[in-house]
Amino acid sequence: MNIDLDGMTALITGGAGGIGRACARTLAEAGARIAVADLNLAGAQETVAPFQGIALGCDLADPEDAARTARNAEDALGGVDILINNAGLIVYCDGIQGVTVDSWDKVLDVNLRAPYILCRELLAPMKARGRGRIINFSSMAARSGAIDAGLQYACSKAGLIGLTRTLAKEGGPYGITVNALAPGIIATDPVRAKVGDREADYAARIPLRRLGQAQDVANAVLFLASPLASYITGVVLDINGGMYMG
Repeated sequence: MNIDLDGMTALITGGAGGIGRACARTLAEAGARIAVADLNLAGAQETVAPFQGIALGCDLADPEDAARTARNAEDALGGVDILINNAGLIVYCDGIQGVTVDSWDKVLDVNLRAPYILCRELLAPMKARGRGRIINFSSMAARSGAIDAGLQYACSKAGLIGLTRTLAKEGGPYGITVNALAPGIIATDPVRAKVGDREADYAARIPLRRLGQAQDVANAVLFLASPLASYITGVVLDINGGMYMG
């Protein structure tokens, strides 16, 4: 069965590379018109070039810029049907004493406050149109506690689960679904830098015996964005090869 998103539009944050780029490419291949927002504007432009999407420079740590990006995407696309809050910041540290107040604020500003602002800006027009899909990126760190990721990262991603479930109740009567993904160890550039030459050790802890790939996550995004998931809302979908089974 082919998933057809023809006529749909999507805003993807953090789409300059990795999971965000895979999501943008996958949704574009299904027929959606795509806007990619990223601090790395050149990377966002590179992502959208093959399918003539829209690239938006955005500093999600700035609440006004986050709100402006949502409005710009709404105007450029003629409405945002699918919001994918993929962008995130991770700061590796060991223990609560290694978490400074500045680091706490910076991570939560990008990982939790920015998705809240984007949802706040785009939920009202979605309600007016009577449809919408919001997909928030949580993490296995929020489900089982951080292992390598810092405390502030785990807390920000846990907050996204609360945001997701609450907005699912608000959006449901308007035909809007709101779900979260909780990826495990996905072989993006930052993760590969952290894992280094220990990939086999990490894979041995995963029942499927491999690190996840960006496309594994993009496939789940495609499903949740599609009509196939029209009766699924408020769900946290774990994508971790069986490393955490909630």
